[in-house]
Amino acid sequence: MRKKPIILGLAASFGAIMLLDAAVSIWTSEARASDPVDLSSVNRIEVRGAASRVTINTDNTEPLEARLMGTRSGWGALWRSSWFDDGCAMTGSMSLDRGSLIVDTGDAPFDFDWDDCRLELRANLRPDAAVLIDQRASAITLAGDFSVLDIKSDAGDVDVEGHADAITLSGAALRARIAFDEVRKSETIRLMGKMMDATLIFPTGSVISYAVESIASYIDSALPNTPGAKPEIRIRGDMVRTTIKEG
Repeated sequence: MRKKPIILGLAASFGAIMLLDAAVSIWTSEARASDPVDLSSVNRIEVRGAASRVTINTDNTEPLEARLMGTRSGWGALWRSSWFDDGCAMTGSMSLDRGSLIVDTGDAPFDFDWDDCRLELRANLRPDAAVLIDQRASAITLAGDFSVLDIKSDAGDVDVEGHADAITLSGAALRARIAFDEVRKSETIRLMGKMMDATLIFPTGSVISYAVESIASYIDSALPNTPGAKPEIRIRGDMVRTTIKEG
């Protein structure tokens, strides 16, 4: 006769744990790796290290500065924010060197275990700046007007909105979305990776040229290949899927 209350009690306990886990999963603890860095005299950012999230804009309505943050989420964030210093922020550093911001994200990879620590760079640059990233793993969002984008990542997820004169992406496994808001007929795009899934979006009526060197490839282009035209696209890899469209 006592089994039913016990079972109901266990069910209620499991339900409470599930609700608590859902609530904790949205808990985040954020700590600065350093004070904001003034980028008013910076025209180049270099990011190096094991892994991070990178968000860079060229928005003239926002302050020109960079912030490096260490963020934990989930159970680890709940306990560590109460009992420990947030050491994941301390793995990164920023410094200025002759017009360049040098960002070092350290040697530790992302920890997707119980404390889910990640390092994130957020920066707002002057238009026509250069961005160079060399990491083992990256989640990158870039929006604005850039001169050069040179990104190397063994495992990378890259999203670009705006314009760049020269874009080079290389790595082992890459997923990229590049959307140009204008074409100046001077652009070069280089995509190199063992496994790559890329989407390129150009304004309606753009004239482009492209060439592909790949063991296995699938190219779906809404724009014809016009030899000698720019934007000029060069794609090289083992397994490549590329979509080129207007938008």
